[in-house]
Amino acid sequence: MRLRKELAHSVGGGVGIHTEGGGYRLTLGQDRVDVLVFRQLVQQALEEERQGRPAAAVKMLRQAEELWRGPAFVDVPSEALHRDEAIRVTEDWARAVEHRIDLELSIGFHSDHIGELRELTVRYPLRERFWWQLIFALYHDNRQVEALDCYREARTLFMEEFGLEPGEELQRLHQQIFDHEVPAKPIELTGAGDEVRPVPAPASWVPQCQLPPDTADFVGRSDEIHRIEKSLVPSTGRTAVPVVVISGPPGVGKSALATRVAHRLRRLFPDGQWYAQLSGSKAGEVTEDALSALLQLSGVDPHSVPGGALARSAALRARLADRRVLLILDQAANLDQVLPFMPNDPGCAVIVTSQRMMAGLPGAVQLNLGALPWHEAEEFFTGLVGQRVRDEPDAMREIVSLCGRLPLALRIAGARLASRPDTHLADFACKLRDRRRLDELQTVSMELRAGLELSYLALSEGARRAFRMLGLLDGSDFPEWVLATLLRQKEAELPLEELFVASLLAPAGRDRTGEPRYRMHDLLLVYAADLAAMDPESERRAALRQLLDAFLQIELAAWSRNPRVLWGRPPGAPATPTSAPLSQDRLARLLARPLALDESMRQLVVFLVERASELGWYEDAGRLAGLICVTTDADFNRMHQAVKTAAYAAGDEQVWHQAEFALARRLVHQRPEEAVRRLTACLEAFQRFGAQHAECHTLVWLSMCHTMTDQVLLARRFAARALTLAKTLDQDTARTLAVPDFVSALATDRHRPEVLSSFQRAWETAERLGDSAHQWMVLNGFTSAARDAGDLERAVWAAERGLALSETYGEGQASAWMLVQLARVRLDQGDLALATAAAEQAQEIYARDHDQHGASATDEILRRIHARSAPCP
Repeated sequence: MRLRKELAHSVGGGVGIHTEGGGYRLTLGQDRVDVLVFRQLVQQALEEERQGRPAAAVKMLRQAEELWRGPAFVDVPSEALHRDEAIRVTEDWARAVEHRIDLELSIGFHSDHIGELRELTVRYPLRERFWWQLIFALYHDNRQVEALDCYREARTLFMEEFGLEPGEELQRLHQQIFDHEVPAKPIELTGAGDEVRPVPAPASWVPQCQLPPDTADFVGRSDEIHRIEKSLVPSTGRTAVPVVVISGPPGVGKSALATRVAHRLRRLFPDGQWYAQLSGSKAGEVTEDALSALLQLSGVDPHSVPGGALARSAALRARLADRRVLLILDQAANLDQVLPFMPNDPGCAVIVTSQRMMAGLPGAVQLNLGALPWHEAEEFFTGLVGQRVRDEPDAMREIVSLCGRLPLALRIAGARLASRPDTHLADFACKLRDRRRLDELQTVSMELRAGLELSYLALSEGARRAFRMLGLLDGSDFPEWVLATLLRQKEAELPLEELFVASLLAPAGRDRTGEPRYRMHDLLLVYAADLAAMDPESERRAALRQLLDAFLQIELAAWSRNPRVLWGRPPGAPATPTSAPLSQDRLARLLARPLALDESMRQLVVFLVERASELGWYEDAGRLAGLICVTTDADFNRMHQAVKTAAYAAGDEQVWHQAEFALARRLVHQRPEEAVRRLTACLEAFQRFGAQHAECHTLVWLSMCHTMTDQVLLARRFAARALTLAKTLDQDTARTLAVPDFVSALATDRHRPEVLSSFQRAWETAERLGDSAHQWMVLNGFTSAARDAGDLERAVWAAERGLALSETYGEGQASAWMLVQLARVRLDQGDLALATAAAEQAQEIYARDHDQHGASATDEILRRIHARSAPCP
């Protein structure tokens, strides 16, 4: 019963199903089987021809052809049918097409079939009748040279493939061309012949402008307009049709840009400016309808429009021959939808808009449209909302930002505000900040979400999943391996390419490691996050956990090869990754330049540390925060503060103090008194926990703090305690060997002559072990000690070696601090030029990293330099 209902619902009436033996018998009327209907129409066409009605016969044959959707039985999984029936049925189709063309050529339609016959000879090069008909049509269209070229092409094909001359019929036609004895008709029409008519005069040409209205408040895009116009302007010597493809995400203004350019170029295309809207649920039907509409637009009588996309495409090319027409193909789904509209005449030009890039369109200029530049977006929004933006400029800029500078989003926001003159821009911006931003960006007639949904549904299942996984991130740039890790796959090239071609991802250049990076537009990210929220929570957590493990794997491997220079190792035992998502080959490539990788992934890692902390993985998040080299105070503080917050909520004091230690030691060179207070609290906690490794590090950093504040006795006292503890540590011995020499140097009275010898021994030990972190710390202390001792030459040597070391590893903050040290020494030497150069270099780094405390230090040095260089009164 269920099977009968399904068949009745999908097929309709006229279907019988009966139980027979161990199965079912399906009973259908002849009118329900397309092959039988096809044959019946062919027989009816032959009867119409015998009755002297060739036009009616042609109509019947066209109806028969329209039943074909592709190769015979293409969607029927039956070897027997494909082996026994497909060839026979295909032969029936080919003979019907041949006979229909014979009839139409006999009626007098020659030029109308040249395009169709060219395509048939390409698809079926071994059917001689199609070649015969093409040569016949060319001859009777007064194109005898092309007819002879066509014969030579066919002969070459047959000789190369089979070593045979063309058949007798084709050879006879060839000779008849030379003798000017080509028959007037391929076949003799029988009967009264009332419907036989001479070759009709070509339909009159009607130049028309069918473009949509230009956008009155269009803003910007001057560079893009210039590039499109330069590509489309007719020029002598051009042999191919100029084509520009404008691609980009939904709402970016592709159609508006195409329309603006088309209106500007109208006078250069006097035969017409046409527009075809290609969006629709069934691309094939849309294409056929649009072809028919354009043929009629050119002056073809509706009753003379041929059936089927293939014939209509050929007819359109024939109509556009020797014409200068500009054609917009708007919202094309794919390349197959565009090709039937392509003219042959280089006097024409085509603009295609699509969300998909169309690299397969030969010779086309590809223009991928992005969001409006800031000043153009603000100008556009101001024009929509009016002078209210003057009263709330900050809110205006926030709305523009939250709309992603997309023209459609800005237009919707502007329309909503224009309809509510009493609404404050700040209140509307507050609504847009919500995760339901797309719900706010819609009106009765405009909606952004619908376009995004169409783009998403057009993707393969694998690309859809990739799109949703990217919704778990924060929108920062990312390389391919990040997406592969989220998908838990070895690679993600295919879904990445599909998203890129569909304009759902944009290229973001290459990072410092050489990896290509990609970016998702803000509003696309909001939509992706909405979709990701509908996935099972376990799947979302597993993807983010995999990404966290991958970053831990990278950073631990990088640390084991080259410890970081400036901040030293994190307190606590070395972490081990819980899993290894990345292959060793990929890991080796990423670690070729580990610090460049850190800088490239900084924004994503900051987000991941915060998100992992929220999900309860705060301990591993803290490990990652301690391992990665992050140059800006703001990012560093964001990460460790997130870990502190999560650890506090979980009641985990040890992890809380580890994060506090990281934050406190960052203040050693900026606010040493505050650093002492916070590090002292951490020291007490680590002693309570029995965390000796962390305790030793804290003692070293407390010694450095007191050195910075000239509290020499306290500095020596903490250094001595660190030295005693370091000698008892047996874990990671190779790395702790450098600590005793360093803290011995710290514990030595700066005014005693042996202090520089102590630092020299510490430097040699650190260099011998290749421990870059301790090398830098020793050189930093060495510089200060030599400066205090008045040995400025050794101070310069230590500062320059420290600078070279930090520059080798690409750590900007380490370089900046050594430049500060070097500037101070050069100032002590009285070399104001070198002191200024070093201070200004440091100032540039601190400004880039938004480090206010570092900038204050350089400002202070520059003031001292200025005071020294000022002329005496």
